[in-house]
Amino acid sequence: MKRALGFVMLAAASQAALAQSVHWSTKPANDYSRYNSGAVTGPPDGTATALTWFDTTWVRDFQPGKITVAALERGLKLPAGELVKWDIIAFEAHHADAHGQPFDSALWMASDLKSIIASSYDPATSGGTYADPRSGWKFRSGPLSAAEYKALFPGAKNAGPMGWILIKLPPGVDKTSPMFSVWVSENFSQSANGVPAPDAIGVIR
Repeated sequence: MKRALGFVMLAAASQAALAQSVHWSTKPANDYSRYNSGAVTGPPDGTATALTWFDTTWVRDFQPGKITVAALERGLKLPAGELVKWDIIAFEAHHADAHGQPFDSALWMASDLKSIIASSYDPATSGGTYADPRSGWKFRSGPLSAAEYKALFPGAKNAGPMGWILIKLPPGVDKTSPMFSVWVSENFSQSANGVPAPDAIGVIR
């Protein structure tokens, strides 16, 4: 029993050790999306793309970045070990909406070209934490001041206030697949408010 428990603990520690950085998108997913996805590729740099009037961004080819998961946790004021519980992290140019939420309403999709899953994020329903019971997706969001953002990403071209969001995907797609991609657009539900303006999208691996 002790031996089995030790094996489980070692496996968990190994999994946590592997998640040392966020893998940031580096390419638009197709030719159509290159027009509104270029500013979203790469690590956060303060250059955002507002998604209005049925506009979308669709990115893929996630490559390891320089910032560690531990550094991100400190910068976002999260407990140690929190980020490895999530699958996707994204940043957007922050402009407080009517509900004062740090990340705007959005429609999200993820695919590994074998399966595709989708959900809507509407912070007006439950503040910075939201779960969609129909799809199994979970969300958590928070704000960053301009100074906090600049300290976390000193190479950013622009250092305005930012919002961040963490996403937990339900089973169905493989986030480690080289074909994994993420798609986001404005949320047109009646209670939705604000226009998402993503700065960067990353996968926690």
